[in-house]
Amino acid sequence: MDVSIKNQVSAEMQRMFIEQGKVKGYLAKGNHVLLAISGGVDSMVLLDLMLAAKKEVAFSLGVVHINHQLRLESADEAAYLKAYCQERKIPFILETWKEPATKGIEAAARAFRYHTFAKIMHTDGYQVVMTAHHGNDQMETILMKIVRGGQLGTFAGIKESQRFSNGQLIRPLLSFGKEQLYEYAAEQKLVYFEDQTNQELNVQRNRIRHLVIPQLKQENPQVLAHFQRFAQQITWADQLIKKQMKKVIEEQVKETHDGFVFPWRVVQEMSLEERYYFLYTLFDWANRKTNLFINEQQIDQLLEQVDRPKGQWQLTLDRSWVFQRVYEEIALVRKNDVENEPVEIIDRFIEIEPHKQIILNEKAWVGLFTPDEVAGFRFIDDWGEFSHDVWLEPQQTLFIGKRQAGDRIQLNEKLTKKVSRYFIDKKIPDLQRKDAWVVKDEQKKIISLLPFTYSHLSIGVETDKIHYILLYKYQKEATGRRT
Repeated sequence: MDVSIKNQVSAEMQRMFIEQGKVKGYLAKGNHVLLAISGGVDSMVLLDLMLAAKKEVAFSLGVVHINHQLRLESADEAAYLKAYCQERKIPFILETWKEPATKGIEAAARAFRYHTFAKIMHTDGYQVVMTAHHGNDQMETILMKIVRGGQLGTFAGIKESQRFSNGQLIRPLLSFGKEQLYEYAAEQKLVYFEDQTNQELNVQRNRIRHLVIPQLKQENPQVLAHFQRFAQQITWADQLIKKQMKKVIEEQVKETHDGFVFPWRVVQEMSLEERYYFLYTLFDWANRKTNLFINEQQIDQLLEQVDRPKGQWQLTLDRSWVFQRVYEEIALVRKNDVENEPVEIIDRFIEIEPHKQIILNEKAWVGLFTPDEVAGFRFIDDWGEFSHDVWLEPQQTLFIGKRQAGDRIQLNEKLTKKVSRYFIDKKIPDLQRKDAWVVKDEQKKIISLLPFTYSHLSIGVETDKIHYILLYKYQKEATGRRT
């Protein structure tokens, strides 16, 4: 290919990148931007594009590199990046993972990276952190989510922009494919490093990357662009459906002293797909006012039930709520005639099942949900809420119970402290100590101390594991609040 034509290709990528950044606001005058640079082709292209953008937009730029010490080449790569940035007068931060995990390495490494990014943003005043996720990453993520299953909105893939630490996490390369990045790097004569662990097929993402996606590209070379469009369409469709169903709910559903009620004709006149999204949106809306959560299987049961000609029926949803039809009305109401005793937990631990809630006592309940399930949850007026992210293997289990003598919690990478000492240091009153719960993993290591803090072990980011949110709700003491 003619050199001038090749240069035109790079120039076009730069033009698109800069124009996109200006329109979306993350390439703006005065912005303080932190680039997460691994040294791979993706991040080196991102760095080069940002240097090109800096010639047009007056923002400040810094680079952070994490040396995970997992490969022999790591030190040489870090040294190259440091020299590269110093030559171009780019502030460079090198962080070393000094105590690599012996298992769950990928998740632990990513947790350390994002924890480091957040810390630097906070201490050094960066408003934006950028990572080099690209269009192929988006395609891999969508395929992984389809395999795992979920609601419509979960299939939208990687977000281009989201809140993070004290600012934003931006992924500006999602509109570019991996092959484009390699072409750009070749034209600009960029030096980059290949991580051979990305070839290992014991990781789900790598299997999809090397075994599934090449087959899809053989079927249609434009499949990457189609997946990018699919992600956008899914996002728009989910937003549109929720908007329309919200309008129906606001017009037809009335809140009563013990629940919610609406005319049976509302669902009778709907098609099957309308009923599904009406019920899904109804329960999502109800979650903002109650502690009720239902799963996909229960929605399927309701779809079967509402179509039956019987004038009266009742379906129990959990210990506290029933969904019932009484002739021309359908209601979601609290059970008045069924005991709703909390789970008795004294000297034992019980399993926290994903997608379910556990009523611990009259003052507290806990649940393990996906981010999409927990979205929109609101605690009732006199109840507090404590939650944090948890990343679990498909068969991994968590347990909840009361703290035991000698229990310890890892508060950061280096600091492990007895729970009793934590309470003393934080000056937590005795009554609140008695009300506290601990969540442990299968190795009996504490993941959470509810509702006060969570372990460094629970920190995770995008990974081959399943992303959950551990949600704890509790009745606040009238005499004070939790610290």
